Amino acid sequence: MRILIVNDDGIHAKGLRMLAARLKRDHDVTVVAPESQRSATSHSITIFRPLRVTKTQPAGLENIPCYVVDGQPVDCTKIGIAHIMGGKVDLVVSGINHGANLGSDIIYSGTVAAALDAVIMGYKALAVSCASEFAEHFGTAAETAARLIDGGLFDEEQKDVLLNLNVPNVPLSELKGVKAAVQGRTAYDDAVELRDDPRGREYIWVTGTMREHTADEETDLSVVRSGYASLTPIKFDLTARDRIEPLSCKISKIKLHF
Repeated sequence: MRILIVNDDGIHAKGLRMLAARLKRDHDVTVVAPESQRSATSHSITIFRPLRVTKTQPAGLENIPCYVVDGQPVDCTKIGIAHIMGGKVDLVVSGINHGANLGSDIIYSGTVAAALDAVIMGYKALAVSCASEFAEHFGTAAETAARLIDGGLFDEEQKDVLLNLNVPNVPLSELKGVKAAVQGRTAYDDAVELRDDPRGREYIWVTGTMREHTADEETDLSVVRSGYASLTPIKFDLTARDRIEPLSCKISKIKLHF
C-alpha cells in the first residue's frame, strides 16, 4: 500500500521513526510531519500565512521520503495527500503519538485530527498512540499497527470512519491482544494553576488530574487499563441525532416572528 505517515510530535519524534521503519518493510511509505512539537492543536489549520515544505532525511528514516511542514498536523495531512503524493494514497497513519489519545482527549489531539482530516477528504486512516505519559514501548504500538494493517483491517471500505488505536506501554510479549471499544469520557479537575515567573509576574499553567466517567460497557480507557490495545471507530459527524425530534418539537412551540 501507499501509506502517508503524519504526526503531531514533530519530524524527530521517536514514535514516528519507529512506525515509519516498521511499515516500510512491506509498504511504500512517505512521511510528512511538523517541524516541531504540535500536540493538542486539534483540527487547527494554517490559513493566514504561507506554509513552507522542506524535504529532509532525519536519522533513522533513511530511504524514506520525508518532508517537514512549518504548520499544524492537519496541514501535513492536506499537503501530504494533495501536493506531495498527488492523491495517490491508500492509507493515512498518524502517530505514533507520545501519550494516550483516549476518551474526551481525542477532541484536543493533533494526532487524531490529522488522521480524521484524511477521512474527511475521503481516505482511509488510522491514528496510533502509545498510551502512557511516559511512552517508551513504541515498538509494541508499531508492531500492533502493522499487524492490523497487514491482516486486512482496511481491506473493506471504511467510509467516513477513523480507527483510533491506543496501545499499552508494555513490551510486545506482555500485550494481551486488541479489543474494539467505545470512546470513554474523561474530564480534568483543577485544570489551571496560577504560578509566578522568576520576575514575580503571574502566569497560568494548564494542567489537572484526569477523572474517568464510568460506563456499563467497555471503553477505550478500561480496555487499555486491562492490558489490551483499544481500537475505536470514530466519525466526524457530531450530530446528536436522538435530539433532532425533541428539538423540532420545541422549535414548533416557540412563536418566531420573521
